[in-house]
Amino acid sequence: MEKTVLIPTDFSIASLNIVKNYLSMQSSNTRINVILLHGLHQNDSITSLLFYSKRRLLEDLCSKEFREGCTVLKNKYASQLRTMKTDIFSGLTQAAFDQYAEANAITEICVPISYKPNFKNKNSFNLLPYFKVSGLPIETAGSETDIPMPEKGKVAELFFNRVSVS
Repeated sequence: MEKTVLIPTDFSIASLNIVKNYLSMQSSNTRINVILLHGLHQNDSITSLLFYSKRRLLEDLCSKEFREGCTVLKNKYASQLRTMKTDIFSGLTQAAFDQYAEANAITEICVPISYKPNFKNKNSFNLLPYFKVSGLPIETAGSETDIPMPEKGKVAELFFNRVSVS
């Protein structure tokens, strides 16, 4: 079986933890395509539009740690993970999002239990309202409590299993 799952990202290691949690919940014989989607309003000046490059924009938004984390996940879940890519959604309407989901054959959306994106770009926006109205199945992953850890925000965070002892 093959799935294409959409996961919101703010290009942080925390958003990659959602990918890890989602993949660990899936059966091992399921092949999964992951799209890490970021909402970003486009600048509408002529100069910006003339020299627009999605690749360059993604390179600016993705940190070195984020890219390393993606590589770690691709290697760790190589048997399950068919593809994993980052993309930008810049539509303004629900219809635009629905078209995006249809064009990319999205079968499911996965969001963190407590979704609090930390956007670094002033033009970034929350995709959750689009997800809720889309009609696509939404699965939640992650932990409700934020466990303090010294590796927070580093690639090592991907190796930490959120287990608490009481």
